[in-house]
Amino acid sequence: MAGAARPLFSAAAIWRVADLLRGGVAPAEYGPVILAFTMLRRLELSRARPARGLDAVARAADPLACLDRLIGRLPASVRDITAQLEVMPLARHLARAGMLGTVAAHFAALDLSPARYGTEAMARLFEELVHHFATSQRTGAHFTPPEVTDLMVDLVFAPDGPGAHHALYDPAAGTGALLGRAADRLLARGVTADLFGQEISPRACALCRADMLLRGHAPGHVASGDTLAHDGHAGRRFARMLSNPPFGLDWRHIRDAIQAEHATGDAGRFAPGLPRVSDGSMLFMLHLVAHMRGRRAGGARIGVVTHGAALSGGGAESGESAIRRYLVEHGLIDTIIALPTDLFVNTGIATYVWILDNNRPAAWRDRVRLVDATGLWQRATSGSGEKRREMTQAHVAAVVQACMADTAMDIIQRAGPDGAPASWQVLAHDIPTPDDATDGRRAAFSRILPGREFLYHGLTVTRPARDGAPARTTFRVGIEHDPQAWFSRMVQPYDPEARLDAARTAMGCAISFARYFSHDAAPRPLAEIEAELRRSMARLVALMPGGDEGKRA
Repeated sequence: MAGAARPLFSAAAIWRVADLLRGGVAPAEYGPVILAFTMLRRLELSRARPARGLDAVARAADPLACLDRLIGRLPASVRDITAQLEVMPLARHLARAGMLGTVAAHFAALDLSPARYGTEAMARLFEELVHHFATSQRTGAHFTPPEVTDLMVDLVFAPDGPGAHHALYDPAAGTGALLGRAADRLLARGVTADLFGQEISPRACALCRADMLLRGHAPGHVASGDTLAHDGHAGRRFARMLSNPPFGLDWRHIRDAIQAEHATGDAGRFAPGLPRVSDGSMLFMLHLVAHMRGRRAGGARIGVVTHGAALSGGGAESGESAIRRYLVEHGLIDTIIALPTDLFVNTGIATYVWILDNNRPAAWRDRVRLVDATGLWQRATSGSGEKRREMTQAHVAAVVQACMADTAMDIIQRAGPDGAPASWQVLAHDIPTPDDATDGRRAAFSRILPGREFLYHGLTVTRPARDGAPARTTFRVGIEHDPQAWFSRMVQPYDPEARLDAARTAMGCAISFARYFSHDAAPRPLAEIEAELRRSMARLVALMPGGDEGKRA
């Protein structure tokens, strides 16, 4: 029944086992069954001497008893993983339906060996399966593109040479793909790391623990549960952290716990402020900052992915603004990188990588580097969903180059036929354009700015009531201006009835890439503009009395 091993091309190949399950188990159990048996097959093929446990189950007169004996002989750490994946309860359902032997045979025929599928490939396969069957997955949970992981690793571990060793932590670990790829990239550089994480989904957590086990790391270093409500690594500090927390995470179901911790001030993780309940992504930012190793112990560096709202969402009085202001005033933001759109599967929104560091040289603590990498991409050579673009290693290297420079950088790009750059050159902002690059478009690539430039006064100006509540208008005014002096100069001479509401004056913080980077569209060809004008004129003439439209009227 098992037959020869069949090649595995994608999650869809494994998902075809659902055809075997129809009519025997509930559709809601298809995914859990597939995940559990995929993990079992991977584990038995990852041993120094691959086992034939599932094959034995498939051939046994009593498959359920055979599987129970198989799991009973596993190490305690592996038994914990099978328990978290509910392997035996699922197996009992399959046995009652007379399907356990057939399902075991299907997976025994799949070649999921490390020789065919490396650890990263398996981690991504597990993630794809988790998302395939999840009907109520958390809003904003997205795979981390491998090139984004590579970029964060290169920047967060930039100070570390061969022989360095750190604890690396991800508070939204998923199935471990980000941690696993990071570990592989670091190992190629001679850097090692102890891996730690936490994951809210029990099944994803079990798969992450399985991946840690196969890598030789401690599965217990991956905590299970909601990171924001119950910190699984409370009291521990990390030198290096990477994370791609879910975008737009609604946290109203844990609001009481978050607000209670916020009320404890500096004793908790969320003292600087609380974002709106519809988007808790910046709570993860504060969580990471709270876990930074102290400066006296060598400090810490963080790489975290966010969406655009983390840069400028909310008004001056909002929690998001308060969090950004805290990061700026404490000199924690080293770099923010604007990524190309459409890098992530199933979302095309603008995304950003933040690099935080609490041990920067004193001269740099009040500066923030912005890097506009939105133009560095190519069409995705292979992808799924809405991942239409990808960054190559050459693109990643160009961004790292700009991030490591101690001066502002420009980029000269020559556009290809599909809009992606056919070639590019990164050079210092104050260097003239080389003679051999005059046919390319030169634009700002990185800018180094004082953090105070992102602070502003939020001023509320009121006018007398007109049949109702007083009219209020809010202005953003640069931090260098005195609020009353600005109002007296810019508003009062033109509207004597207006008043500055001093009680509503607040200091805000917002980070705008558009202010420093131009994205002017290429001019349209003159012939195209002329042709469109002629068509428009023809339509206007037709609408005039005596025109074609007028005659038909």
